[in-house]
Amino acid sequence: MAWLPKPFEVDIAVGTVLSIQAATYYDYPIRQAIRAFKHHEDMTKLPLLLHVLRQLPRPHGCHQDNSVIVAMPTTEQRLVKRGFDPVSILVAQLSKHWHIPLWQGVKRIDDTISQQGLTRAERLTNLENAFALSENPPVKRLLLFDDVATTGASLQALGHALSGQSTGLSVINSKNSNQYHLSAYALAHGSQL
Repeated sequence: MAWLPKPFEVDIAVGTVLSIQAATYYDYPIRQAIRAFKHHEDMTKLPLLLHVLRQLPRPHGCHQDNSVIVAMPTTEQRLVKRGFDPVSILVAQLSKHWHIPLWQGVKRIDDTISQQGLTRAERLTNLENAFALSENPPVKRLLLFDDVATTGASLQALGHALSGQSTGLSVINSKNSNQYHLSAYALAHGSQL
């Protein structure tokens, strides 16, 4: 398995990009393990996924006093359908591994369809206005997390919601210390095949 593929970037605002670091590629056996865990609540896959998760190095300069992890929120409909939130389980373990607290100040406010099987353009349109802040972040460093970042569209939409476009927040794209700094992480991305 290849660990820590080169990070990729997505635009979240004019002149602002979000860097996304994945632990590995979305290939066999990780693809099958994620799907079994996510769609069939197969907890036997959790040890493998936690091993993958632990490959993500804690972001430089981030600690419990200046950073929070923001999990990709799910809709109530998906929570009821699945019976559990797989991203919440994974991000709780990432929080313990990095010793950085979780922050749940973002809500999924839409009833979008699943991103699986959609083209990149469909994914972006599907997620317009999908997230809203319920409170202001308590710190300046926001570490976004999702299980899979195929195109990065979900993390891009979440980053856009946090970027200040409709929230009054501002994101670092310079050395101004009064702004928020966003970075994103995922278990898996793309394919190396």
